[in-house]
Amino acid sequence: MSPYAERLAAASPLAAAAYRFGEIVDATDKARAAEAAEPKVWHFASSNDARTAADREEVADGDVLVVESERIVGFTVGVLPVAITEQHGAFNRYANLGKPAREYAEGSWTRSVERAEQVAIELDYALADPSAAQAARIAAGRPVPIEMPRMLVEPGDVLHAFGARLNVLDTGTRITATGEGEWWALVHGDTEADRRRTYRDQWAFAVPLATAAWDVVTVERVLPVARG
Repeated sequence: MSPYAERLAAASPLAAAAYRFGEIVDATDKARAAEAAEPKVWHFASSNDARTAADREEVADGDVLVVESERIVGFTVGVLPVAITEQHGAFNRYANLGKPAREYAEGSWTRSVERAEQVAIELDYALADPSAAQAARIAAGRPVPIEMPRMLVEPGDVLHAFGARLNVLDTGTRITATGEGEWWALVHGDTEADRRRTYRDQWAFAVPLATAAWDVVTVERVLPVARG
């Protein structure tokens, strides 16, 4: 009990009870508001089923809708399901919003979008907004594709090369027996499919230094989260 409530109780037990009742009601309202602000995640067998549920208002405004069979994640805007993934099925396309979802309706669905993106990233579904997709993957501590000079590739990166994704184990530069400089990388296919396209075991390849100095490649790398 607060000091004010203690003084009130000493002066008038009835007034103190009313004061405490007001505190309880206020706390309950705040709890309900916080609960309502957290979107619920629903799973459906098909996007048509999810759309029907939204039409019938069986899901709440701002709730997240997941259809794993179609690789779709979206959220409801009123009774309108909007996909935040590239796949949209019976949902409305993300592009129909006309602007990034976080800015839509002055940010009214920001928490819904963030929750939907989190679910999509966990399921490894492609997001419709490339900038949002990259921001979500960075926030989740997952690698994002970026372009950089070949000379800046480092161990731990996943290099896109030879039609495959290659885990970079080591890199460096060296002088060959003929006196030519070259950049080299020791790599291993990221998945079984990547290893079938290249080599089963780890392997190395080299690029002339003159080429590597100007070459731009795509890698996947875990980036630090920007602190505001």
